[in-house]
Amino acid sequence: MPLSPLVPGWAELRTAERSAGFRHAADALLPPGSTSGTPGACFQILDGLRVPGRGGRRRHVDRVLLAEVRDAALRAGAPEPVRALFARYDAALVEHPMGLRRVVLYQLLHLLRDTPGGPSAEAATALGVDPAEAAALAHAARRAARTTPAARTAAETLIDVWRAGHTRRAHALTRQLPAAAPAPAGDQRLAHFVTRVASRARRTDALLQEAHALERRVATDAAAEHYLRALRTAEDDTDALHGLLRTCRPTVLRAEVRQDGVRLRWPTDPQQPPGRRTWRLLRGAAGCDQWTEVTTVPAPTGDGGDIVDKAAPLGERVRYAALPLDGGRIAGRALVSAEVLVAPEVSDVTLTDGRARVDARWRTPPDTHRVTVLRTGPDPAATDVPAGPHGFTDQGLPPGDHRYRIHCVYRTAAGREVRSPGVAAHRTVHPWPDPVTGLTIRQGDTPGVLNVDWTGGARGQVRLLDWPGPPPAPGEDLRTPAADLPPEPAWPPCGAPRAGSAAYRPPAGATTRLTAVTVLGDRAVAGPSVRVDVPEGVPELAARRVEPTRARLIFDWPRATDRVLVRWWQSGATHERRLTRSAYLREGLHLAVTRAAARFRVEPLAVADADVVIPPAAAAETALPADVAISYALDRPGFLTARRRRVTVRADTPDPAGPVGEAVPELPEFVLVARAAGAPRQAPVPPRTVRDGTPVLRLSGAELLAGPVRRDLDTAVADAGVRRPYTLRAFLTGPHAPAVRLEEPPHKDLVVR
Repeated sequence: MPLSPLVPGWAELRTAERSAGFRHAADALLPPGSTSGTPGACFQILDGLRVPGRGGRRRHVDRVLLAEVRDAALRAGAPEPVRALFARYDAALVEHPMGLRRVVLYQLLHLLRDTPGGPSAEAATALGVDPAEAAALAHAARRAARTTPAARTAAETLIDVWRAGHTRRAHALTRQLPAAAPAPAGDQRLAHFVTRVASRARRTDALLQEAHALERRVATDAAAEHYLRALRTAEDDTDALHGLLRTCRPTVLRAEVRQDGVRLRWPTDPQQPPGRRTWRLLRGAAGCDQWTEVTTVPAPTGDGGDIVDKAAPLGERVRYAALPLDGGRIAGRALVSAEVLVAPEVSDVTLTDGRARVDARWRTPPDTHRVTVLRTGPDPAATDVPAGPHGFTDQGLPPGDHRYRIHCVYRTAAGREVRSPGVAAHRTVHPWPDPVTGLTIRQGDTPGVLNVDWTGGARGQVRLLDWPGPPPAPGEDLRTPAADLPPEPAWPPCGAPRAGSAAYRPPAGATTRLTAVTVLGDRAVAGPSVRVDVPEGVPELAARRVEPTRARLIFDWPRATDRVLVRWWQSGATHERRLTRSAYLREGLHLAVTRAAARFRVEPLAVADADVVIPPAAAAETALPADVAISYALDRPGFLTARRRRVTVRADTPDPAGPVGEAVPELPEFVLVARAAGAPRQAPVPPRTVRDGTPVLRLSGAELLAGPVRRDLDTAVADAGVRRPYTLRAFLTGPHAPAVRLEEPPHKDLVVR
């Protein structure tokens, strides 16, 4: 009875058989639809593996029969995993003609032993064994060597360990088998395999002994070759691996420390086709034979390598080795890198100079404990510079070239602090101009003139710039080249410039933020900023009444102005109103007033953040006369009254009050015109003008101011020679007529028949 199946992947094979419902491999070889318990469906195992065939004849199980059974099972609807199971059976037959029989015997041995009554002919028959062979098989199972669970595991995994090249482990597993050397319990094939494993282990020992001797004689290359041969003989031999890596000199394998780990690169292998070779990557501690397989990154493939080891221990010195593999086996000497300190440096270092200072910024690697900086400059002595995790500001520096070395400090797993080699950077500190400390802008004695005075800026040229947008803070170093600074305002100067002062005549409507900037060469420093607003005056202001108590103001909106202030004085009171451009353009400007005279003034308002405002030379003003109305009415004769017609004329003037009131308002002349019909039966037409008819009544302004005037209309019409029917209409004449409102009675009251 075999003590080991000697089949690779035994655990996977048993899992597949159980999933397919097979107790052992012979169950899969019986005709479709039958089981080992079916009468006549039994197999023979003692003299080769035979299963029932056509006509009740027994057929020896070979690859042809195995293929027929597989195809029949697939045609009968067997699941797809059955195909993989038959592939394993076929591999066992390829390995050895009796390999599948060995598998079935090994399975039957343990199935019989696991039977409650132990191995028996009845148990063997129940498993599908031919009754003629059941008793002999049970007898052999009872006489087979007993195995412990550890020995059974060793027997089932031995072939997998061997084929993986792990000679040392395979040799250790053979020692767990039943010790009936040289043939364990009569299993000749297993005995031959054990002998082969032992022979390779002895060969490995001899190669290692010779390699150690060569290494002691400092024959490094020869020792490396022997270590390689020993490692290829036993790939799990750590002594051979460490010796090979110890005797291999650093080669083209490059290790570069970066912020995200250690980057490894190795060249292409011209002797290997692309995509054929793979690599086994190892990381070792410097100065000792401690190597760890890198499993955090995928193994590089193809005709070159470029990977990053993200698990490299911070603060430790390490080296790397890449073992070439061909088909999973070591194919040559290792590529070994030089030692590197896993202490990433800062990156993207940027240095800028300012007034007596240097500013630095960088990108810090993860897990950095702190950053230290050393400076050497015109003074060769090194000086520590306080630095934060992402930069520093080094102040109080004299002009000249200053060099810096930036180190990252890391804590190792043992708590030891390790400093990186450092990154070098340098920057030249140039002389900088002095900033302007004070800026005063005020309106000059001459209207429209702006006086500018400043203090500071002794070293450099002071420029007053028209700064767009938010200005820089006073004292800020401007990184923009002096040639790219904003321009100066295009204002005509007034008089010759003097040290620390200047005078300009800004145009109306200008809104400018003046920023004092000191320039020296290509460097500039910002000074104070002042917002100057020169609003434009309001042109073409006019006011008129649209109703007795409502006035409308009309003017052209000033340019570069968003709001205006409207003031008016009436009857001793002052009124104000703020108006926006959008509201004026949308609705116009209508004000509620009284009937008294009024005076209006419209002034532009400066922008909200203006510091200095230069008002227009003259304010826009206009006056609105008082609301004066002249009315007249015609009295019609009644049955009980006299038959004479009279006309009554009244002047309605507001009470004069306040500084704008008129004590004696000037009124126009009142003229009443009558127009007769052209034909006897023709309806009279009202006069259109003073000349379109006959004046029948004239009253001066003084007469109107004296009080209501009553006149006999019939007498006046008769004296003028106007015959009935006629139509009356009044007109106001004179220079004050446009300012006086005439209130007329209904047209029917003015027709006299």
